[in-house]
This record gives sequence, C-alpha cells and structure tokens, in this order.
Amino acid sequence: MKILPHALKMLLVLLVCSCDEFCEESTRTAVVLKFFSAETNLETPLTGVSIQGLGNDSVLYRNASLTTALCPLNPGADTTAYLISIGENTDTLTVFYRNNPVFISSECGCVAFAEITDIKKQTDHLHLRVETVNFNVGQVSYRTNVINAENIRIYH
Repeated sequence: MKILPHALKMLLVLLVCSCDEFCEESTRTAVVLKFFSAETNLETPLTGVSIQGLGNDSVLYRNASLTTALCPLNPGADTTAYLISIGENTDTLTVFYRNNPVFISSECGCVAFAEITDIKKQTDHLHLRVETVNFNVGQVSYRTNVINAENIRIYH
C-alpha cells in the first residue's frame, strides 16, 4: 500500500518533466557589474553596498558584500538608472542601451537583449571608476546563478 503514493508521485514527476510547454531557457537579461580594486585591478568585493533602481522602489542589494551584481534593464525604455550607496554616500549610474527583442521559442517567447550604448555616473561621492567591457547584455539565470559575461567594471 505504501508503494502506491510513491508510484503516483513518480508518475506526476514524469508527466511534468516530459511536457514541452515549459521553457527550459532563461528569459531574463541583466547588466552584469563586477567590482575591482582600483589599486590591484583584481576582482575584489565592495562591502556594505546597496543598489536600487532609480524611479522605482526595487532594491536589488542591501548592505551586501559584492563581487558581482545583476542589474535588470527596463525593456520598455532605453535608459535605466541605479543608485549605488555605501552608508550615506550615493552615486547614480545610468545605463543607456538599445533593445533587441529576439524570439526564442513558443514556450519561452521573446527575450529583450540589449546593447549598451553609453554609461554615465552623475555624481562622484563614492569615487568609483566605471568602464564598459562588454556592450552586449546577455541572458542570466537567477535560479542557477548562470552569468554569461560581465558588462561593466566598477573600480573602488
């Protein structure tokens, strides 16, 4: 009698896994920020950093120690700005881009790939140096922590 519930669970798992209506590919894109030491040029965590989208209340990171940050772009716009804060000091980083929607499949739909055209830092309270190293914003997976390539290096 105990085998029946286990067999039903296995059957359910097989049915769910065999369906082709689920998207297996990540449909999310994000600008990948990497943090480097300005002295050594080595990837180094930036500690106590908070990042949030400007113009909305999305807090991406709060008081974190980061070597990598994933910052999603607004697919309905051509600029997205972020507030980068450490303590009371805040800088605004604006990313300018061109959207390139790409059809992936009927299960996954479209992905809004982007090409970075410019980045600007409006203030210099944190004394960060910013550099674009890859203009093509790729797919990322928050679930499996898959990051295809870094886009922007921030030296601190």
